[in-house]
Amino acid sequence: MTDIKKLTKEKLFLPDATRGAVRFLTTKQLKETGTKGLVTNTLHLLINYGADHIKDLGGIKKLMIWDGMVLTDSGGFQVFSLIHSGKWKGKIHKDGAIFKSPRDGTEYELTPESSIDIQMKIDGDVLVCLDDCRETDLTREEAEESVERTIAWAKKCRKHFDNKYGGTKKTGKLLTCVVQGANYIDLRKECAQALVDIGFDGYNFGGFVVNEEGQLVLDEMKAVIDNTPEDKIKYAMGVGKPQDIREASKIGYNWFDTVLVTRNARHGTLYSSDIPDEILRIKNAEYANDLKPIDSKCDCEVCQNHSRAYVHHLLKIGEATGMTLATIHNLRYYQKLINNLN
Repeated sequence: MTDIKKLTKEKLFLPDATRGAVRFLTTKQLKETGTKGLVTNTLHLLINYGADHIKDLGGIKKLMIWDGMVLTDSGGFQVFSLIHSGKWKGKIHKDGAIFKSPRDGTEYELTPESSIDIQMKIDGDVLVCLDDCRETDLTREEAEESVERTIAWAKKCRKHFDNKYGGTKKTGKLLTCVVQGANYIDLRKECAQALVDIGFDGYNFGGFVVNEEGQLVLDEMKAVIDNTPEDKIKYAMGVGKPQDIREASKIGYNWFDTVLVTRNARHGTLYSSDIPDEILRIKNAEYANDLKPIDSKCDCEVCQNHSRAYVHHLLKIGEATGMTLATIHNLRYYQKLINNLN
């Protein structure tokens, strides 16, 4: 079994297992990449599987036959972004959000308390409080409202988790929160300090981690580090480019995730230390006859057994095996990147 307390001290890259799987990989293949933890998408599991159904089947880890760590997000980021963008029908209110599933029209209400209940039914190891996540270009007033709601909801999540379930002592699960504040350094500090007063096992950087130029918002990220305890999880949500992980690690973050690693793999964007910018676009014609491995320093089964030419061919013809091989390689590359940070 995974020692969750030990993992809080380690640096981890958490692949996205949106609906209880990393696309195109079996659980065995996932383990072989060196992956120790996953992020599941609470919203998509709720809509596509049903929280009660997952509970009845023994929880997500039993379903996946996964003995590593599972972090369940709150579902808030997806709900709020989809409602704000107009892609989903719904309404955000002071206590959460009401929305309709695009799948079958079922109406759901997501509140701090119901988010905890859903995550408990999914039965991962690390929970995330519901927060008020918004776009980056907020006015001061909007950012203040986001921070106020995030703190209020975190208090409700903490109280509900402790009173209904007995907290970490009884469940063995950890509860983390999300620090908001947009690009206002003082609001990031204020939010972080208020959340520390409530008390959590981890403090996650919320909102958008890059600016319009694609650069990390390091000043805002550092404000969270400077105002939260050193011995807690520091999860840089959405930080995913190799160099961004290195930079975020230097200032104190130890958990990272992004959908890009596996999504890029499926579309032919691979990572290689043999390339100056680490990006190898395997579908390019130059790789059609290239018999070298994707990365000469990589120990994954793909680089040990297959050539760039073969992976190029498989992806060009849309063969699912190519997506599997590309995903295995990208995840192994990232786990080695993380190992070099520890």
